[in-house]
Amino acid sequence: MYIETERLLIQPLTLAQLKLYAANNGSLEKLLGLRYTPKEIEPDLADALDTYFLRLLPLHQDKYYFYTLWAIVLKKEQTMAGDLCFKGEPDETGEVEIGYGTYPEYQQQGIMREAIDGLLNWCAQRPDISSIIAETETGNTASEKILERNGFHKDCQSRDNTWWKREVKELVDLKI
Repeated sequence: MYIETERLLIQPLTLAQLKLYAANNGSLEKLLGLRYTPKEIEPDLADALDTYFLRLLPLHQDKYYFYTLWAIVLKKEQTMAGDLCFKGEPDETGEVEIGYGTYPEYQQQGIMREAIDGLLNWCAQRPDISSIIAETETGNTASEKILERNGFHKDCQSRDNTWWKREVKELVDLKI
């Protein structure tokens, strides 16, 4: 399973692939046939790998795509440029949270905007998802612009964080 956009392939990692990602030694890229570029896994993501993804993914193999990272691959360059994730399955109202990150050398190229657009379209085809939320730290204007350009609106704000929301039903209605 994968999502394809103009420039990107976005693929949810299996448990075996996620373990290779966490090893951060080029073994995942080798397995996927990609060019390896050394990268640093951000401390927050490293913590999430240990305490969330690698613990929960084995328990949810049937819906693994909600409990893993999705690798963002630049098709032309055959290299990973970032990753996306869901933060669990949709709740009873169909709301699901996403997280995302672009590797520094690929920032400000519209890659994450395109990746989130692809993910939104994938979500719009699923009957269990009605809306997507995302959290940004206050002042993270790059992330805020990505969400705004993908049709998210501010849902609530605290001193340190802003919550954003996008209804995916709108996307289905636009295609009718």
